[in-house]
Amino acid sequence: MKNFVFDTCSLIYLTKIQIKEKLPLLGNIVVSQTVKNELIEDLDLFSDAKKLKLNLDKSIIKESKLKFDDMFSSENLGKGERESIELCIKSKGTLITDDHKALNYALNVGLRPKTSEVILLDFLQQGIINYTEFKAFFKELAIIKSLKLEIISFFKNKAKNIINKKKEK
Repeated sequence: MKNFVFDTCSLIYLTKIQIKEKLPLLGNIVVSQTVKNELIEDLDLFSDAKKLKLNLDKSIIKESKLKFDDMFSSENLGKGERESIELCIKSKGTLITDDHKALNYALNVGLRPKTSEVILLDFLQQGIINYTEFKAFFKELAIIKSLKLEIISFFKNKAKNIINKKKEK
């Protein structure tokens, strides 16, 4: 089964739009210790943190026990992003991040990262959600992330292409 290595922001976005529970249908959800700590930092303030803690306690989200070498010294990345990238390299996982600096860095070291929007497309492609559900989840995500109109248009077209290809089969 595929390992999807999440950074904090992406997992929180998918929790906020209430689709995180479907993530295990794609593969294993893995986080570094730093990301885990960031996810559950303010349990008393955020209901999302409580949901994520419950998922960690039930091992729906797995904390990696990998020791980090700090192989990346980029000052532009937070510790959670650096660990997530290193974890992907060492475990051959897929990085899920919505952090632009982390995305660019990951691409530069040869990874093929995904964003939360791409995860929604993966759900659609695999039939985990239908097109109507995709549009509803994507609308919420676009609001949370304050996506630009051209980005919204791009992903809506990608979703329509997925649906059209499925109809052709």
